[in-house]
Amino acid sequence: MAQTETMIALQGITKVFQQKKENLQVLKGIDLDIAKGEIFGIIGMSGAGKSTLVRCINLLERPTEGKVYLDGQELTCLSEKELRKARRSMGMIFQQFHLLVQRTALENVCFPMEIAGIKKQEAIKKAQELLELVGLGDRAEHYPSQMSGGQKQRVAIARALATNPKVLLCDEATSALDPNTTKGVLELLKDINQRLGITIVMITHEMKVIQEICHRVAIISEGNIAEMGSVAEIFTAPKTEAGRELVFHEGDSREGLQGYVPHCYRIVFDESNSNEPLLGSMMVECGGLANILAANTRSIDGKVYGQMMIQLPEDEALRERMIANLRAKHIVVEEVEHV
Repeated sequence: MAQTETMIALQGITKVFQQKKENLQVLKGIDLDIAKGEIFGIIGMSGAGKSTLVRCINLLERPTEGKVYLDGQELTCLSEKELRKARRSMGMIFQQFHLLVQRTALENVCFPMEIAGIKKQEAIKKAQELLELVGLGDRAEHYPSQMSGGQKQRVAIARALATNPKVLLCDEATSALDPNTTKGVLELLKDINQRLGITIVMITHEMKVIQEICHRVAIISEGNIAEMGSVAEIFTAPKTEAGRELVFHEGDSREGLQGYVPHCYRIVFDESNSNEPLLGSMMVECGGLANILAANTRSIDGKVYGQMMIQLPEDEALRERMIANLRAKHIVVEEVEHV
């Protein structure tokens, strides 16, 4: 990415929820910088703290400790009135849409502009333009009950754009949608990012969502950032147990990996060698067989990557020759101890 100026900066964000018996610390000193114009993913398993983190960004949850900056302005020191104004720069998209059921699509998009005091005719004109942007120009007079899940989410996206935000915060925005609808919504968000330059933060538990749309990703585990980097870096060589769990078991890779599998390896390759018979030539050249347990491919930031889970022979010397053969072809090979 060309832009490196920071849009969101989190410094030492800690969140402790007060409970009757004992306090629950959900976030543990999070430091994070998100650049202007990037699509940044925050991923983790259920209970990792990712939704609390995104709510700390717009201060729907106030951090117990730490500071939040938006485009250079510290939010954590603002008064409630100043904070309400600053929040207009952050649109939010939720899993369950949260549309007003008694309002049409057009009226739902107009709603945040009404609150901001924008004149009615100006708001209607802009709402219609936003519905056109999200592909629902012909659904302006439809009510939520007359729309599909994907259409409702598109209305929610248009509504989030109504106050000209600098940032879109997406909290599990595609979790309630089927795969085809999810793909369409992600393509729309990518288009909005490219056309309008809006910074997008994607909160999700699905690695395929991160791979589809994000430039960089932070993996959150037990309230900490376990690792962070480009999506390609994390996919190719995750460095932590949390990263390996998300990447190794992403999508089809979980199939066929039930329990302990001895001598199991993950190999990763890109489009430069995706058309070569990598395993076939390795088996012929080394004189040993490999068992393919699972495989899939992903397009990450315009480049195709593939991964396979394979089982290699018992013979240690033969295994080492096979691994060396693959690595000589610039293939990433890593043993998977626990599947």
